[in-house]
Amino acid sequence: MKQIFKNILIEIDKLPTLDKKSLLKINTYQLEVLSKIYKKKEVVTADLLKSQTSYSKAQKYRYLKQLISLGLCKKKHNLFFS
Repeated sequence: MKQIFKNILIEIDKLPTLDKKSLLKINTYQLEVLSKIYKKKEVVTADLLKSQTSYSKAQKYRYLKQLISLGLCKKKHNLFFS
């Protein structure tokens, strides 16, 4: 675990300042969503909303919208993709 954390910090250090600011705006739910999207390539919105986090559905929708506005994922109808 310590090595993974160290590698993540090294990669974050390589990012330009603008990307670092975007990264700091992301919460754990959004990280989970991005992980699912990059793993499966396309994910249905309903699958993303099934997360076990304590956020309400409305909050989850807002967080998904924020990911789109940051340019970290795209949405077409009911699908999220990278």
